[in-house]
Amino acid sequence: MNYLLSDIEKTRIEMIELAQQYGYSNPNVVQCSQKLDFLLNVFENKQINH
Repeated sequence: MNYLLSDIEKTRIEMIELAQQYGYSNPNVVQCSQKLDFLLNVFENKQINH
C-alpha cells in the first residue's frame, strides 16, 4: 500500500510539472492524468475491499 501511495504522489507531481511546462491539453499531460486516475481507482478499490 505504501508503494501505491508513493506512486500516486510521484505521478501527481509529474503531472503538475508537465502541465506547467506544456499546458493541460498536451498528450503527455493527458496520459499522466490517466495514469493518476488509474492509480487512484486502484487505491480506492483497495480501501473498499479492506
